[in-house]
Amino acid sequence: THEPLRKLDLLLAGALIEARSCERFGLLAGRLPAAVAPLYAQLRASEARHFELYLRLAERHAGQAGGLDWQARLAELAQVEAALATGPDPEFRFHSGPPSGPGELQ
Repeated sequence: THEPLRKLDLLLAGALIEARSCERFGLLAGRLPAAVAPLYAQLRASEARHFELYLRLAERHAGQAGGLDWQARLAELAQVEAALATGPDPEFRFHSGPPSGPGELQ
């Protein structure tokens, strides 16, 4: 919640969000009709550029903030993000894992 770590976390979280978008668009591109598949492939490439930009900004910020270990922090955040994205969630959300409990989607 405090600088400079807060900014680093925001940049790394942005990178993780963009990486998940790359996964989704890449998977969709391979399953969609030929008329729209190229659009999703282009969206995937765009998200990849955003992902790389966030990582470069995080690396730069980490260096300017006295050499923060951004790669270790990214690994830590990626573990939390993966658990949230794939684990059961009692409330359905767009980017959360499969629903659990009352009101599960069938």
